[in-house]
This record gives sequence, C-alpha cells and structure tokens, in this order.
Amino acid sequence: MLANVLIDLEVLYYLSKNDPPIHRYLHTYLGGIFMGVFAGLLMFGVIQIACRVLPAHSRWRARVIQAPKLQLLWQSLIAGLIGGVTHIFLDSLMHEEMNPFWPIADGNGLAGMLSVGTLHIGLAAAGLFSLIFWLLLRES
Repeated sequence: MLANVLIDLEVLYYLSKNDPPIHRYLHTYLGGIFMGVFAGLLMFGVIQIACRVLPAHSRWRARVIQAPKLQLLWQSLIAGLIGGVTHIFLDSLMHEEMNPFWPIADGNGLAGMLSVGTLHIGLAAAGLFSLIFWLLLRES
C-alpha cells in the first residue's frame, strides 16, 4: 500500500501546480519498480523499529522476532514491488496520458482496453474476495 501512496504523490504534486500531464516519471514501470523497492525497504525499517518499541508480550512482535530478518526483507521487497507494478498496470488501463513503458517507448496502448466502470467493478470484486479469503484464513 505504501508504494501506491508514494507513487501517487507525484499526481498530487502536479495537480497542486496545475501542471499537466499529472502522471509522469513515477507512473512508469521503471518508476513503479523504484518506488516499490523504496517502499519495501522503508517498511522493513518500520518493522524493525516497531519490534523495538512494542511491548514484549505483543503477539505480532513475537512472530516478527521469530522470523529470519532476510525473510522479512524479501517479503517487504516483494510486497512493495507487487504494489508498485500493479499500480502502474491498473493506472495505465485508465489514464491515457501515461507513458508506462518510458524510457523504452512513449504512449499508452493499454488505455481504454477496459472501461473505467468495468475496472472499478473488477477491483471492488477482487477486494471483496480478498477480504473474505483473509477472514477465512484468519479463523484457521
């Protein structure tokens, strides 16, 4: 989630300046990968700090301390990369002014493949399915 927020800070910046296009360098696969790695490293650091400040009897803290640090680092990096790359893919389906393959190619051949409404319905359905799946896994 952090990768998505960091990537969209670019949009917020260009919107505040009223300076189109608002999807620029971070809204490319290269930018998404970069911000995904950055977000993963940042979250890994936050996890390490949280383990130091949480109470000793915290279940989450105990679980994190038991996991090897290299495993936590990889999980953080993979989560950040997935967030960054999927953000670019989904945005490229709905924002024509993006250049997702920059610096290799200009333009956005993916824009308009799905209507925005269809994309939103698909994302809502995926979110609902994920919530149900998470709740079921939590119970076991």
